[in-house]
Amino acid sequence: MQGRTEKLDRALGNINANFGQDWKKTIDDVFDEVTLRNLQQLISQGVISTIENVIATGKEGNVFRAKTINGENRAVKIYRINTATFRKLEKYIEGDSRFKNSGNSPRERIFTWAQKEYKNLHSMKAAGTMVPKPYHVHKNIVIMQYIGWRFRPYPTIRELPPEEPVKFLNKLKKSVKAYRKQKLSHGDLSEYNILNRREEPFIIDVGQAVPESHPLYSKLHQRDMKNLHRFWKKYIPDLKEEEFNI
Repeated sequence: MQGRTEKLDRALGNINANFGQDWKKTIDDVFDEVTLRNLQQLISQGVISTIENVIATGKEGNVFRAKTINGENRAVKIYRINTATFRKLEKYIEGDSRFKNSGNSPRERIFTWAQKEYKNLHSMKAAGTMVPKPYHVHKNIVIMQYIGWRFRPYPTIRELPPEEPVKFLNKLKKSVKAYRKQKLSHGDLSEYNILNRREEPFIIDVGQAVPESHPLYSKLHQRDMKNLHRFWKKYIPDLKEEEFNI
C-alpha cells in the first residue's frame, strides 16, 4: 500500500512481531489495501493506536486486540473485503428494514454488515443485554469492548462450561429477554458465541441479528432456543424446552 503512514507501520509492528511466519498470510487474507486504508483512518483519528494480537479467526473476518493511545484494550473486528463465504449472510441483510440501502457491490454489502453488527450491539447493550460495548464502526471495521484478560480473550462456554450452570443460565436468559424486548432475534446463538467471563455470560457475534420486521425473525429465534436447550441439557438434565419460551 502506497502512502502508508508511520503511525500505521507502528500499529502493525506489534502484530507483525506476534504473528511471525503467519504474518504474510494474514496480510494477504485480511489486511488488503482497502482495509489498510480504513485502518489508517481510525489510527489517524485516534480511535486506536496499535494492534497487538489476534483474538479469533473466522470465515468472514478476524478479531484483534488493539490498544488506544491511553493504553486501554479494544477488540477490533475486521471483515474481509474479498470473501466468497459472505454470500450466505445475504439473507440476514435482505429484509432488514434498517438497511434498505445496503448497496449492490460485495464491498458495500460488507460495509453494511459492519454497520449492522454495530447497530445490533448498540441496541442490545442499551436494552441491558450483556454484549461488548460498541465504540466505533468504519467501513469493514468494528471497534468494541475487549472481553478478555491481558492478551487472552475469555473462553466460550463450549471451552469452559460454568461452574454453576443453573445460575449462569438464568443470567443468560435475562440477557436474551432484554434483547427480545427490543424485538430482536440473535440468529446464531449457541455455545460458540457466549463467553464465560468469570461466571458472567457475554453474548458476541451479533451481526446477523434481525428485527421483528424481518421474515426470518421468529424462525431464527426458535433455532437459537433449540441450540441453547441442546447445550444446557448436558449440564442440567431435567431442563425442559419450555424454559426457553422467551
